[in-house]
Amino acid sequence: MHKLKDLDGFDELPVVLKPSVGGGGSAHLYLAQDRRELIACTEQILSVHEQFIAQAYVGQPDEEYTVGVLLDMEGELLNSIAVRREIMSALSNRIKVPNRTGRTKLGPVLAISSGISQGRIGRFEEVCEQCEEIALALGARGPLNIQCRFVDGRVVVFEINPRFSGTTSLRAMAGYNEPDILVRKHVLGETVKPGFTYRECTIVRGLAETLIPDVDIPRVETLRP
Repeated sequence: MHKLKDLDGFDELPVVLKPSVGGGGSAHLYLAQDRRELIACTEQILSVHEQFIAQAYVGQPDEEYTVGVLLDMEGELLNSIAVRREIMSALSNRIKVPNRTGRTKLGPVLAISSGISQGRIGRFEEVCEQCEEIALALGARGPLNIQCRFVDGRVVVFEINPRFSGTTSLRAMAGYNEPDILVRKHVLGETVKPGFTYRECTIVRGLAETLIPDVDIPRVETLRP
């Protein structure tokens, strides 16, 4: 969408508005529950970006997953892994508001992740199998990250990124090291067995305090012609 008029006839509420390009960490993202909020949020996002995406808000916060599907460079499926995201904590939450839509199926609170993922890591077979089908249908190569919610037994995708995910380090902690696997297969020529095992666990992220002592930092003089 490029202008306010593009919303004429749009009635998918609640709705998530976000930039078509750029972003990162859910930057410049908005959640509108009624028509008034939709117009106000659209005006705000268009003041920063030339175009944006409007997506219907679906499911509940505890149904959200980030799924890594790993294929080799010939398109052979190697494995998949999912993080059932915990998005209600302060670190992982971008938006958290009471549900005013009257749609009880969405739960009492509407929430959107900050992009800092943490939670339960596992196979979650129903979710992963559907995401594998999506990756194969797209003809993907290498790592593919699918962000989705699992609603009524069906994966509802809201973002796909053909790259190593921000949860790559979390997955590696569970024994699912995607860069290492691809290097071993395509650089070192090792055999990688599809469906290799990895640990199922819960990983949480936090903040760490670092003391920086007062020190004199030499001043760098700018050379002028």
